[in-house]
Amino acid sequence: MRRSIKYSFIALLLITGGTAFGSGGDFSLTAHNGKPYSLADSRGNIVILSFGYSFCPDICPTALATISSALDSIGDAAQQVDPLFISVDPDRDTPEFLSKYTQYFHPRLIGLTGDAEDIAEIAGRYHARFKFVGKGETPNYTIDHTASLYVIDREGKLMTVLPHGLPPQALAESLMNAINQPSE
Repeated sequence: MRRSIKYSFIALLLITGGTAFGSGGDFSLTAHNGKPYSLADSRGNIVILSFGYSFCPDICPTALATISSALDSIGDAAQQVDPLFISVDPDRDTPEFLSKYTQYFHPRLIGLTGDAEDIAEIAGRYHARFKFVGKGETPNYTIDHTASLYVIDREGKLMTVLPHGLPPQALAESLMNAINQPSE
């Protein structure tokens, strides 16, 4: 009981307090199926967005597993959520590679890639940062990156920014709160 109250409180704080973090906005990239994908393609659904890369050793797998668990826990309501993963590493994260990577976590997860300049511009609009470490020196370079999750409403507007490490149940509650928000 106390845990449920705690998660509800965290979800409430996050839904009401994170909107000033970034402005967000529409974007168009290439999906893991090789087809163009725009945020506008998700109109009518809630979006949970993350930035990262498939070779990430810890943060990205944890975040994507959290998203997967949250989606599984909300049952049929998950059909109203589009989980998007924008790779900040287009050199290694081709659509074909992202297709295999994203499906490991959840069948609804959409991996997105594109030109490095486009990705940097989109990340900037969400105040997501990333920096290559060792690129050009080793093929096993890493990328320091923002680990936040971004909840976007049915009209494509950024609702809130959630911190990395949020328990799946708290994310599920945040998603359900977003799903249950009346449309403007």
